[in-house]
Amino acid sequence: MQKRNALVCLLVLCCLLSSYDLAVGLDNMWDLEAVNEIGFGIHPKVNADYNNPGNKVIVEGVVIGDSQEILDPNNAYTIFIQDENSDRGGIQAWAGSWFYGPSMWAMLRSTDYINCQAGDRVRITGFLADAGRGKAVINHRHSNDPALVFTVEVIGHSGIPDPMLIPSVSDCNYFDQTRAGGGERYQTRFVMLHGVDIVSGAWANNSLTTIADSTGSVGMLLSAMGDFNSNPQPSGKLNVVGIFDQEDTVSPYTEGYRVWVKRSSDVASAVDACREVGAFDAGKRVGLIGKVVSRVYNGFLYVQDQTRAGGVRINTYRTFAPGSLLCVQGEVTELGDEKAINANYLYQQGSTTVRPVGVTSRTLWAENGLDVRGLLIRCFARVGEYLGDGIYSMTDDAGRTIYLISNGVTLPQQGTPVAVTAVASVENDVPVLLLAGAEDVTVLQ
Repeated sequence: MQKRNALVCLLVLCCLLSSYDLAVGLDNMWDLEAVNEIGFGIHPKVNADYNNPGNKVIVEGVVIGDSQEILDPNNAYTIFIQDENSDRGGIQAWAGSWFYGPSMWAMLRSTDYINCQAGDRVRITGFLADAGRGKAVINHRHSNDPALVFTVEVIGHSGIPDPMLIPSVSDCNYFDQTRAGGGERYQTRFVMLHGVDIVSGAWANNSLTTIADSTGSVGMLLSAMGDFNSNPQPSGKLNVVGIFDQEDTVSPYTEGYRVWVKRSSDVASAVDACREVGAFDAGKRVGLIGKVVSRVYNGFLYVQDQTRAGGVRINTYRTFAPGSLLCVQGEVTELGDEKAINANYLYQQGSTTVRPVGVTSRTLWAENGLDVRGLLIRCFARVGEYLGDGIYSMTDDAGRTIYLISNGVTLPQQGTPVAVTAVASVENDVPVLLLAGAEDVTVLQ
């Protein structure tokens, strides 16, 4: 038995050591993208001798732009990946078909330059190059030499990462060699910009436009494989999700920053206040930033303005702690009298304290000019009759009947006075309280 246990321990140790050796053999994408004062790559493996196998790089990450989304896959191959274990670091892999004959290109597209999907975890093995674009990439160095072919392997699927909010255009449209800020900080990351206008350029596939906010301007490149030709250009302030990239062909390589947008649905109307969502028709796309999660339910949650001016329902099965500050982009949908957002992208940018608004019967019934639908409120009531399906009738402080959806919580016996913290809703013009948990009900003595 002791020998058997020792053998098991040895096997486990060997597996752990193998995993460790694989991990330490990976190159760090953030390190690979380091640049000098003119924006040229300075990592020792940039343009290093390919006759030395030790100069190959091996990176692993999650795909944020796949082989079918960015460039015409019949002409060129490119994918973007980012480090899923850090808030910085990513790299592009690229190959051009015109450097190979048709038969060799077809072979490589099935063996090495393989198709992958956004959200796939991949391993890329190849040589690093900087041809003067403001970035280091993994490519075949514009050669058809088989020794320079890079290899892409799909090793899992973790899902596409959340797009990081860039606070303003002025945070990303300048060069900083240290990468503490500016375009180099966000390069090859999945990002979101909020409150920008399209100020120049054509809304069309493979078109470079310019977007701007009050702090400055930056490029927005519309994917060659997108659907921009068949969808109208949105107007007004926009919320944009895409891949942060750079293309500067003239030294110094310190300009040419852009957000590479994959499809028209990744450009939405920028909404500042939760209550504004109600003005949009179902099917329209909107984006919000810096909203506070008030309560979380099964399949949805509510966020509210930090000023507590309004709230809105977000349909998602992802969970966030109350107080999380969320950015969301998604499609407006109707749920009875309520407008909600089906979330496509979510990003947590921090956290704060979530506070309910104290209300009376008059406020619940919207008799004093205030509309608290979607807001976290706190009110006093008496427990009424249990009506089934998790619904209770309640008597508010003015003696009127309201309703509470208990979310699986059993309330105290009928007639018990309670203080309830819940999200306020309305059904058939009658106030409804959406309870999230037992801790939000306090029995009053």
